[in-house]
Amino acid sequence: MSKGLSKGVRNLAGVLLLCVAPSAAWAAVTAEEAAKLGKELTPIGAERAGNADQTIPEWKGGEMTPPTGWTVGQPRPDPYAAEKPLAVVEAANIETHKAKLSEGQLALGARPQRCRLAPHSLQ
Repeated sequence: MSKGLSKGVRNLAGVLLLCVAPSAAWAAVTAEEAAKLGKELTPIGAERAGNADQTIPEWKGGEMTPPTGWTVGQPRPDPYAAEKPLAVVEAANIETHKAKLSEGQLALGARPQRCRLAPHSLQ
């Protein structure tokens, strides 16, 4: 009978260790980067500022309080239910929005079946 772990199990453990160890190093942030959280960056690390075109607004904190009348266990109501789309992109008007669409979105618009792109696609 063999004492300890078999050679195959040891090799597998070694490979797993080599795969996992570098990922811990990649996840580290510097103290300077961490200090930006809640200031230049949102609490989860996204950029707080909007873009130069102002099609993406500055993040100002989001909804932090539950809606009036809501209780734990109920689904939250849609805070955007009354909003109307800023634009609807279809085959008939896709050229108007071409500069702000990706190649994939343009390809979808070129298909013969009806395709409508969501308003956030224009940002």
